[in-house]
Amino acid sequence: MGVVTEVEHLERLAGALDAAGWTVGRRYEGAPLVRVSSPKAPHIGDSIRVKDGVGGVPWYVSSCGDPMAPCHDVRRACAEVGALLALFAAVQGA
Repeated sequence: MGVVTEVEHLERLAGALDAAGWTVGRRYEGAPLVRVSSPKAPHIGDSIRVKDGVGGVPWYVSSCGDPMAPCHDVRRACAEVGALLALFAAVQGA
């Protein structure tokens, strides 16, 4: 098995977020990322990127620079995205 690319990691996350009911936009040209928002509050969202962590292990990272989960743990990443968007929505009063 070869090296998994950033786009492949992001596509796995995007598929899981789609299945969980989030609105997901993919931008894979330039610096790859997925933009995630709630269908109920599309103006509130986050952009998720992949960044190497300790020991070169790739992690999903929020647009704030906060590590969310290692890329092999898509379930945890989805939970972290949900928690972050719920927090954003609460702060914005959405």
